[in-house]
Amino acid sequence: MARKKYLVELSDEERAELKALISAGQESTRKLTRARILLKADEGWTDPKISDALDCSPATVQRTRHRFAEEGLAAIHRRKPNRIYERKLDGAA
Repeated sequence: MARKKYLVELSDEERAELKALISAGQESTRKLTRARILLKADEGWTDPKISDALDCSPATVQRTRHRFAEEGLAAIHRRKPNRIYERKLDGAA
């Protein structure tokens, strides 16, 4: 079995923040799923096991790991658009 390219190692503060986010239950389902993915990955779960437990695709788990490696906990927040679109109407129209 190949080694994971993007390992998730959470600090105590990050783990506490994710657990508080999940226990509050006030966020979107996607954000809560990403938080659960990071917690399970930190515990050493494999991608297929995480995807089965959380009922998401293995690609979602892989993307979340990758984004966490690049951005830290910002990986659970909404993605920013890749492009900025010009407005088709202005306030006068």
